[in-house]
Amino acid sequence: MTREEAIAVLEESKRQNEIMKDDPTTFWASYQIADGIKNTKRRIDALDAALSALRPVSREWVERIRGEWIEYEHPHIICCTRCDYGTGPKEKTRFCPYCGAPMTDEAVDILLKRLEALKDGKDRSI
Repeated sequence: MTREEAIAVLEESKRQNEIMKDDPTTFWASYQIADGIKNTKRRIDALDAALSALRPVSREWVERIRGEWIEYEHPHIICCTRCDYGTGPKEKTRFCPYCGAPMTDEAVDILLKRLEALKDGKDRSI
């Protein structure tokens, strides 16, 4: 099954669950209505999560997880804004060694290339 086929199946399932949530009479018996409504909400949330995982990664998404190094003069350390990992100022890297957040424009580009390669089923070593 391709990504596009999976997205189509999940979107159709989500539409069906939204119909069931909005019109409880679509359930087989009255005793199923309360459980059915509760379960359709859970299924819709799960389908939304699955659909978002299948959509392509955007630069905006990667920028949201970006961190920055904050330099402190005393005691001469730098810290990641995402996880507060502290290290020496000479150890400034493109990615935080603790949380993996991209810290530079170059790191954002690298991460985008890696994610696109995974999406396309290519080698991860890019």
